[in-house]
This record gives sequence, structure tokens and C-alpha cells, in this order.
Amino acid sequence: MKDVIAITTLVVSLILFGSYVYTLTEPEYITLNRAKPIDVLMDPVQSAAPDTIIPIIHRGKERYTIIPQKRYQLSGIVVSYRRYRRGWMHNLSPWDYTVSWGNTQQYLPYVKFDQIVRFCLFSTKHPEKVDISYLESHIANNHLIPANNNLRKAMGRVKKKDQVLIDGFLVNVISTDRKNRIGNWTSSLTREDTGNGACEIIYVTRLRINNDVYE
Repeated sequence: MKDVIAITTLVVSLILFGSYVYTLTEPEYITLNRAKPIDVLMDPVQSAAPDTIIPIIHRGKERYTIIPQKRYQLSGIVVSYRRYRRGWMHNLSPWDYTVSWGNTQQYLPYVKFDQIVRFCLFSTKHPEKVDISYLESHIANNHLIPANNNLRKAMGRVKKKDQVLIDGFLVNVISTDRKNRIGNWTSSLTREDTGNGACEIIYVTRLRINNDVYE
């Protein structure tokens, strides 16, 4: 009988501990039960940045000054994503989402995406079935900077083929490390560029994944 009580106590303790850990890692969100679907056909909306000051962010001995360039909204389909735990800027921007929009869904079954060193590359075995130039201009790899810890936790909930709506700012970043070395990270301001420097750096203030909204 004592063994049964001990096992029961252990199981209950593990359940309670698991629930506690879950509450620490689970982001807060609102589910939009009757919301309009995310318009994945719509081009990103970029407008002049208002007089917005983003507080300096400190992470460990690193300091980040974030300079808004444009207000930005991106809706589309997540075709690839990656969590970065090492490398430059990983403390500030832990996630990259590669998002496509417009009439790209017809091409996606024939395209393979790979993310490495904060780049997203794609290839296809069926170039005759893919309009490469259209796809290049309707897809973007986005370096995401969460505005708060809730958004940081929320970013890890995304899955491939999810529909997302990202609100925030395109930003440039000036970093200072523990040795007072200065680095610069500059966002693209156009969807037409490719290669090094073509990624968007988004300071995210609101994130919708399917019908769940995080702020």
C-alpha cells in the first residue's frame, strides 16, 4: 500500500511540475474564432516609420540599438523556418521565417528550401514548373526580433505551411559586444533584391499564426 501511495504521489508531483513548466513556456494568445482568413495573396505593406523610439535592448553583456526604418506588415505562408541558438545576433533575433505571398502556392510543391547561416536557399528539380523570377520577388527570409518575451515564446509555435501575419517595423541594428566592438545589421527595404543583404529585419510587435494572435 505504501508503494502505491508513493507512486501516486510521484505521478501527481510530476504532473504538477509539468503544468508549472508549461505555464512558464506557453505564450499568451487570443484565438480569433470568426476572423477573416489571412490574405496570403496580398503584397507586404511598407510605409513611413512614425516617430517611434525602441528602447535599447540588453542581453547579457551585449547591447542593441534598434532604429526603425519603415512600418511593415507581412502576410503569407511559412515555407521554411529556423531557430538560431548560436552566431551573431542570435540573442536578439532567435528566429528566421521564410514567407511567401501572392500566387506562389502553385510552385511550392516543386521547391525545396534550406536555411543556413541566416540565409534561405531554394532549389527545384522541375524548373519548367516554377516561375523562378516570380517566386524570388514573392518570397523573403525574415530575421525576427521579438518586442517582448511573449512574442519570443510565440515564435517557436510556427510550423511549415502555417499562415502568418506579422506587424512591426523594418529596422537597422547597431550592436555593441562585451569588448565594445560595434556591428551593424541593415534591413532590406525592397522585395526585389536577392542575395546578401536582401533579408528583412523585422522588429515584431504583433504576430498572428493562423487564428492565434500574440502580442
